Formats: sequence, C-alpha cells, structure tokens
Amino acid sequence: MARYPLTQIIISVIATCWLSGLADASQLDLNLSAKPKWSAAELKTLERSYWIHATLGASLVKGYWAKQAAVGSLPCEYEIRNAMRLLRSYYGASRLYLIYHNEVPIRDFVETYRIWQVASAGAVDLVPTFVLRSYDKEQREVFSCQEMMELCKELKKLGVRQVAVYDVLPNRDQGQNLALLLREFPEGIIRVGIQPDESVTSPFTKVVEDTWSALCHGKTNRDWASPGFGAETLVKWIHIRNAQNVPVVWDLVAVAWDYEATQRGEYPGYDDARKNMPLPAGRNRLAARQILAQAKKTVLAGFSSDLLIVEANSRGGKRDPDGQTLYQCLKNGAIYTGYFSRPLDEIASIYRDLAKGRFP
Repeated sequence: MARYPLTQIIISVIATCWLSGLADASQLDLNLSAKPKWSAAELKTLERSYWIHATLGASLVKGYWAKQAAVGSLPCEYEIRNAMRLLRSYYGASRLYLIYHNEVPIRDFVETYRIWQVASAGAVDLVPTFVLRSYDKEQREVFSCQEMMELCKELKKLGVRQVAVYDVLPNRDQGQNLALLLREFPEGIIRVGIQPDESVTSPFTKVVEDTWSALCHGKTNRDWASPGFGAETLVKWIHIRNAQNVPVVWDLVAVAWDYEATQRGEYPGYDDARKNMPLPAGRNRLAARQILAQAKKTVLAGFSSDLLIVEANSRGGKRDPDGQTLYQCLKNGAIYTGYFSRPLDEIASIYRDLAKGRFP
C-alpha cells in the first residue's frame, strides 16, 4: 500500500486544536479550502443514504447470525409510513438500502418492500440489499438459487432495476447468487459495507465504504486529528479510492467502540455491544468536510450510515429501554432520543445541509 503524506488539512486541524485548546472540534472551521470546490447544486446531488432492515427488525438474527431464530411481527403499513416520513424529513435521506437476509418469507419481504415504495412515492430511492452469506461459523449461503430467482422475479414486477449486496467482512466469496443477481440486474450491483483494503471488482459498479475504524480512532477530536490516528487513516483511504475511479459513498458513524479501555481512544481489541459508545460529538462533521475536501468529484457519490448497528447495539447492549430502540421509534413516528442519538442527529443535520446545498 502506498504511503500518503499528511495533508495540509490535517496539519491545520492539529494546529488549530493546539492554538485554541478546544476539546470539541465541532467548533473548528475544518476544510475551509473545500467550500468553493462544491457548488450548491453539486452538494444537493450527493447521495444521503442509510442501511436499514426492510422489516424494521423483525429479526436481527435469523439468516444473518443463525439459520433459525425467533422472528417478530412485520411492520404494518402505517409504521412504514411513519419511518419513511422521518427518514426523509428529519434524517434527510435521499436513498435507503433496505436490507433482507431471509429472516421472513420472500412473499412477506416483497410485500413489505412494496409498502416502502408506496410510502416513498418516488421521493426516496429504494435499493433492495441482500446478505448473501451468513455471519455464523458456517458462513453458508443465505438464499438458495430457487429462492433468489423467485425474489428477483417478484422485485422486477415492482419495477426494481438495481440491487445491492451487503457484507462488512472483506473478500468473501459471495456464492452462486452473485452471478444470478448480475444476470437479472445487468445495470450493475452496489456493494454495501466494502472494507478499505478491498479492491472494487466486477460485478460491483459502486460501493458504500465502511469507515468505522478510521472515524472511531481517537477519544477526543484532537486525538482523532493527531498523526497516526483516524483522520490520517481516512485521508489515506480517500486517496486509494480516488485512484480506482469507482463511485464511492462514504459511511458516517453513530456507534463507536469502547473509549473507556484506552487512554486516547485506540482500538480496544473488541467490538462489544455492551460497551460500545456513541461517536464523539463533531466527529462526523469533521469527517464529512475532510471527504468533501479530498475526494475527487468523479469518485465521491455521497454519504451513508449504518442503522443496523445502531439497532443491534441498542437492543443487544440494552442501551435503550424496550420500546425505545431506533427501529421502534421510527415505527412510532418519533425521533430517536436514545443512547446513540447524538451522533445520529449530527448525521441527520449533515444530510439536511447537503439537501439544501449547504457545506456541512
């Protein structure tokens, strides 16, 4: 991997932090040089997306972590309408990657997807997004070929022309259904959750990049901007993707790792829902500004954020009371105010700025 020197932006951040003594880098005017680079019209066209279960959490386990697991009820029509209204307005979404990992029968997923389409009324782009390999020890294929053929057939009846594959583990063989998907959707497939050290290969024509370790690395924003920490890593990743000339959507983060275990927010050696913490305030805005400053216009396709991890940590880590997790709030038509709400609100604010053509 090529080495990239620290950019003037990072040096500027470090100097500003040192001179001002500010602990909260949300007060810093980072990446001033990037403002003239993007016109208001260009900012408005950038993708503002979320990864979210189409079933709003009927099961986070079945098909993903285990072949069999308990499955709750499907969201009803008004719950999906509530979720869509909030995701479009307050959370600023222009696109939703609707995740499906065979946790409910295909006919139920297709009907749920149809309700999302009706709720969107074309205002938000919807992309069916499939988990093709499980995350358990067996790492089996989640769908049989027959199931995938049925799924593609029914989605095409609804006018679906593009799909995505979700995987946050690097370089996995996606199995026989990847070729099937390309055959049925020849416009190309989006990869959601690609890791920074993975090359973009066929059939993927666009990627949503997982930035978790770079955005988490640093207890304070001053730490994050220091040499060897997250800001430097993020710049390296941006330059690598710039050289590949494939459209990239960059992930913004709500759930960070445990900051209590290390002095300056280094990786603690585990990812534990009982200990994970919210990303520090201002971090997403600093990252977004850096991405806008460093990414080539022909490569940067927008920003995205993983809501699966918010729901999983909210539930699994018991960070939010029953009935007050993110998905339940969306179904109820209520803005999420739980444990991870502060960084998620910041992402929503960034999205609303971009939608209005404002530099975040």
